[in-house]
Amino acid sequence: MGKNPKARVFISCGQKKDNDEIKIAHEISDKIKNLGFDYPEPYIAVEEQTLQGVKENLFRRLSESEYLIFIDFKREQLNKGPDHRGSLFSHQELALASFLNIETLGFREKGVKADDGISRFIQANFTVFTDRNSLPQMVADKVIEKKWDSQWRNELVLERENDNYGDSVHRKTGTKCRWYHVKVKNLHQHKMARECVAYIEKIRTVSTGNEIIPEPVELKWRGVKIARASIPPKSDRKFDAFHVYHDQPLFAQLGINEFIADFSSYFDVYSLTGPGIFDITYVVFSENFSASRGTFRLELTNSLDSISFFDTKKLV
Repeated sequence: MGKNPKARVFISCGQKKDNDEIKIAHEISDKIKNLGFDYPEPYIAVEEQTLQGVKENLFRRLSESEYLIFIDFKREQLNKGPDHRGSLFSHQELALASFLNIETLGFREKGVKADDGISRFIQANFTVFTDRNSLPQMVADKVIEKKWDSQWRNELVLERENDNYGDSVHRKTGTKCRWYHVKVKNLHQHKMARECVAYIEKIRTVSTGNEIIPEPVELKWRGVKIARASIPPKSDRKFDAFHVYHDQPLFAQLGINEFIADFSSYFDVYSLTGPGIFDITYVVFSENFSASRGTFRLELTNSLDSISFFDTKKLV
């Protein structure tokens, strides 16, 4: 998939348009980008103004982020006292980030009530600031101090390398086969991906556009019999995408786990006959990661060495 994706930063701050808050948000974004973070650039929550945008973009982006920067700008006075309330909108995002266990750096403008909103219920240390103009550099310095790492993500990704296959003799037929694999990478810096299981979600014949959604059957992880596998942090494992016999290169048997499949019709459904071009969508579910999908194009020809199997993103 090319260069490794970088950690994503969600910037939550005030949304008033009649002052400098939006400008400061973009200055913070520039500072964070310069430190090597991605989304593909830091996401600024202030830019969502509709309910649809909140649901489809803001909540989704926050749930996908590795880090949150929370800025609590000063609002109106509380009961004509010395304290001011903070940004209600930002506190809602802080509450969601706390529920999702997203690592957070919090900054509170001087004068905002210290135990206002959700902050009274979570264990978080807020840095108090007085000068808004110096806030972007203060945020960047704190990111460095806390040693936030841009070289990871809280996700699994599916990848395919052109030479990612192996030749071996099929244990049942004694016939030589070529096995093609898909790599599943755990991009997290320290979290093990547990109970990972792979399926084929759909198969599309490119020439006709016809799609089939096969009954779910667990695919086989390379080299083991188990249906579910663990993937250590910053590591990968491969599952069997399909195999072809050397003397029958037009026939592909998709990689269902024959050690647990106990219904012969599955092997008929999970097979493809060429010549032809097929887009196969694989999905991997995990106990503690979001589902990860990838669509890969299989081109079956009457020559074993002419078979190709690659990520459809390369077609863009």
